[in-house]
Amino acid sequence: MREMTRRPTRVLIIGGGPCGLVSLRNLLDRADFDDVQLVERRDNIGGVWYHPPNIRTGGNADQIDPRQSPSSWGSPAYPGLIGNVLPEFLSFSGHPFPAPPRSDQPFPTLLETYEYLNTFARPLFERGKIRLDHEVTRVEEVGEADGGGWRVVMTDWTAGGSGVRKEERWDAVVVTTVWFDNPYYPNVEGLDEVKETGQVRHAATWRGPGGYEGKRVVLPVYRSTRRVSIFPSLPDERIEDVGPVMRYSRSSSTGEKITVHLQDRTIEDVDYVLFGTGYYPDVPYLRVLEPGSLGHSSRSTRQLTPLTSRSIQPSRIPSLYRQVLYAHNPTLAFTGALVSFIPFMMADLTSTWLALVWSGHIEIPSAIEDRLHDEQTLSRSTPDASPHLPQAGAHGEVFIWKLVHAEHVQTMSGHDPL
Repeated sequence: MREMTRRPTRVLIIGGGPCGLVSLRNLLDRADFDDVQLVERRDNIGGVWYHPPNIRTGGNADQIDPRQSPSSWGSPAYPGLIGNVLPEFLSFSGHPFPAPPRSDQPFPTLLETYEYLNTFARPLFERGKIRLDHEVTRVEEVGEADGGGWRVVMTDWTAGGSGVRKEERWDAVVVTTVWFDNPYYPNVEGLDEVKETGQVRHAATWRGPGGYEGKRVVLPVYRSTRRVSIFPSLPDERIEDVGPVMRYSRSSSTGEKITVHLQDRTIEDVDYVLFGTGYYPDVPYLRVLEPGSLGHSSRSTRQLTPLTSRSIQPSRIPSLYRQVLYAHNPTLAFTGALVSFIPFMMADLTSTWLALVWSGHIEIPSAIEDRLHDEQTLSRSTPDASPHLPQAGAHGEVFIWKLVHAEHVQTMSGHDPL
């Protein structure tokens, strides 16, 4: 079991969304590493808030410009998107979010949020710390006998064509691509069969109401049975609070329609089922050495194995200390693994804490058993009904308190984390 006996000097951040960008800024400015870089697979930064060059503003909403092709990788963002977090809670430390230029609607649009991130990233580009069009395809833990660190394989798409394969070695890696590549579909009888019709979709692919005109659409969404929703909707006769869906089937008459079977009735002649059921955490390109049993330090015979899986319950990235550091090897970190209603601020806070841990200003437990305490607590928890609100989220307040009150956060760094 690895301890922080050797501080990392070279750090790679994977993902150019809000979590990756603020992690890059904080590791550069609030610690002292030899090299910190960020790689992003798309042609620009933004992550979930990626604003493709083929979207132009017109009228009352953003519109797709058909003269340009979309990005190779999708994004949950769509024309006309408006967020649900106020600007003051979307602000990174030292970089306030501008007030929206409207008096009747305070929430930022997709374009406004993207422009904020683009402005934040500009000095990081100028310092040569961001590589665009670099798709990470494999991250492997390297045993101490082979020098330690992480082997990173990526495809460089800057030259076009089939891309150029690159392999690099880094002391530490920060993963920020945890959630939004993984749309979650519930395990409901008949769903796999009706998916074959092409009439089952996920909100991750929503680009607006075009194509749904005159269609009968059912939108299953998550509603927690344990928490009160903080996201109310406007009254609308088309919104109905019903019990859980028990089964899906093709309509018996033509097979071109879908029947949705509820507990007490059925909804017939459905053209599309559009799921708003969130995402699950998974990093399919990541491989770690098998931890083995506690008390054994040799990793020479251990095999590489996936760390994450959709089947893990409660839904989470397992074996994390403070929901940030991989407990078995603290040179692997995650920013954004913990769901938060203030994700920008949480990423700012956690990456500041990470910078101070990796630079030696904050100590973490040396015993693996102590670093696994959070994991043992979560594994004993009852899984939540929501895949996109993992049980880890229930400990968010405790997590924030532990980070804010961590010893020397402000005095050792010279920065106020928030």
